[in-house]
Amino acid sequence: MSKFTKNIIAVIFLNYIELSIVGLMSKFSIILPLTFLGYSFYVYRSNANTSPIAAFLLGLFVDLIQGTYFGLNATLFCIITYLIQSYSNKFKIFSNLQICLFFGLSAAGYVGFTQLVLSLYNFSYLTLIISTIFNIIFCFGVAIFSSYFTRIFRLQK
Repeated sequence: MSKFTKNIIAVIFLNYIELSIVGLMSKFSIILPLTFLGYSFYVYRSNANTSPIAAFLLGLFVDLIQGTYFGLNATLFCIITYLIQSYSNKFKIFSNLQICLFFGLSAAGYVGFTQLVLSLYNFSYLTLIISTIFNIIFCFGVAIFSSYFTRIFRLQK
């Protein structure tokens, strides 16, 4: 299977998981952008640079399957791709704590921006703060899990 097909299948799977847990987490005012975090993790761990066109097209595909405004995820995927690739050399000297904080705060930025665009009159700072704390803890959990099970999180060259 080609690399692009594997990425599409992974995005569909992560989107399915995200949409299936959103009902449970919305009771606690938590938003976990699993598709965004999965894509960010892929860009961070890949050895080759991801082109902005691929990020934009994948974001449009995510917009299509999530039913959000067309271009919302495409724009945010392009921004996170640019940020990760421009700081890729600086990430080498960061500790896991700093990298987890970066991804948790970028997920909080994603949540904040999507909430501003999708529900401007229902914007909740409580949701943003709780989601930020939960996303940072989630990133710490993934980092700890990946340190024990390195074979699962290793990408092929």
